[in-house]
Amino acid sequence: MMCGKSSYGRALAELLGREFIDLDFEIEKGVAPGDIIRAKGEAAFREEETAALRRVLSRTQDCILALGGGTPLREENRDLLKAAGCRVIWLKASLEDSVFNPEWSTLTATRPLLDGGDRERIVQLWESRIPVYQAVADCTVVTDGKTAGQILSELESLARQSNIQGSAPVL
Repeated sequence: MMCGKSSYGRALAELLGREFIDLDFEIEKGVAPGDIIRAKGEAAFREEETAALRRVLSRTQDCILALGGGTPLREENRDLLKAAGCRVIWLKASLEDSVFNPEWSTLTATRPLLDGGDRERIVQLWESRIPVYQAVADCTVVTDGKTAGQILSELESLARQSNIQGSAPVL
């Protein structure tokens, strides 16, 4: 969450001349994920997220796809990514460089899963996701201490060296 998947995914897609898809905005066109979660609850959001992932993977695999931070938590979603031959890249950012970064405090406040900013609860959420991310990731790009240019260069190198034409790199 808040590691730059959308920003880096968009930039990577431009560099590679591929379509960029942000799964969060494929769930309900024009509706922010936080608004869906607040209106329908997280469980309903996760169901819609899986349906959106299925739709996206059925129509194209020649894209750069940014997942939501919770997407890989569902086994069904992991199975869909694997069946589609997606290469999953984990953008690994520390909480200090992402959620707790003072520059992002306004954005953090809009995220329902971070509502209230309870540091202990956020750390628990983050730590609970690490084993899933480790298991699903084909490769990891650690973002801490790197410039945006360095991160993008690393992502481009990973995408190009794998010759992934026809398979979606997923961030």
